[in-house]
Amino acid sequence: MINKKVIVGLTALIFLLIFFLKPNYTLVIEDRDKGRIYNFPLKEKKFSLGYTHSVMKTEAEEFFTAEKNKKLKLVETEYKSYGVGLPFLPEEGKLIIRDGKFILYINREFENISMVISPIGKHFLRVDGKKYMLSEMLGDKPVKILLTIKKDYRF
Repeated sequence: MINKKVIVGLTALIFLLIFFLKPNYTLVIEDRDKGRIYNFPLKEKKFSLGYTHSVMKTEAEEFFTAEKNKKLKLVETEYKSYGVGLPFLPEEGKLIIRDGKFILYINREFENISMVISPIGKHFLRVDGKKYMLSEMLGDKPVKILLTIKKDYRF
């Protein structure tokens, strides 16, 4: 028979773990061509992906959050001019113009994001204020990548 002190102790331990363990989120980028994995800890649970629009030659940036359910949520898109493929319809979100930029507030979740990056698009990743040029990181040829969120717990 289990001692009451053991049950109370285990209950207290579980209670402490629940309240003191904090979730940590990591953006995982998998190079689907070479099988390499890149991990980017997300201190603020936020990151952005950007590129230079192929027709308009202006920068566009999409802002994401890491959600508790390990999904990636697209919350905002920012761009400097209208162009082919850029969102603008009312059903796509709330569009405002601020400081000469179009900002579209969106609320769209993804299990993962599969994309092809290339040096032509000047794709970049921004995490915690630091900008990473994806073509420099992954090579100077088009590369298939998969983005996912990893969640673990730490004290």
